[in-house]
Amino acid sequence: MSEENVEILRRGFEAFAHGDIETVLELAGPDPVWAPGILPVMGGKAIRGADALRRFFTQDLWEAFDEFRAEPLSFEDLGDSVLAPTRYVGRGERSGVEIEQTFFSVYKFRAGKIVWFRDFDTRAEALKAAGLRE
Repeated sequence: MSEENVEILRRGFEAFAHGDIETVLELAGPDPVWAPGILPVMGGKAIRGADALRRFFTQDLWEAFDEFRAEPLSFEDLGDSVLAPTRYVGRGERSGVEIEQTFFSVYKFRAGKIVWFRDFDTRAEALKAAGLRE
């Protein structure tokens, strides 16, 4: 199942890069909890539920950024989770300030769906959240 999780996540990143938000949403579980590292910059908190996730991808993200990319640097199979160090690149909608930051992203899966996602500043924090050690 874990190799499938890597492929699901890869499909999600590819869909997002092409603006295919419907596919991204289909890959998420029915009650997802997502906490991207850019939320504090946006003034937000963890995203809970399918409706909130849809609003984030179709409205909130684009109110904060006029350009935004999420570039996975690699995918590491952790069993029921996948670690994907991810580089975020964007430009603030109002400020014009450019951002570039890399996080260690952990995605947890259940029944072939992404049910939980959170960004961490370090690999050690990400592995701990996945129940592993370096």
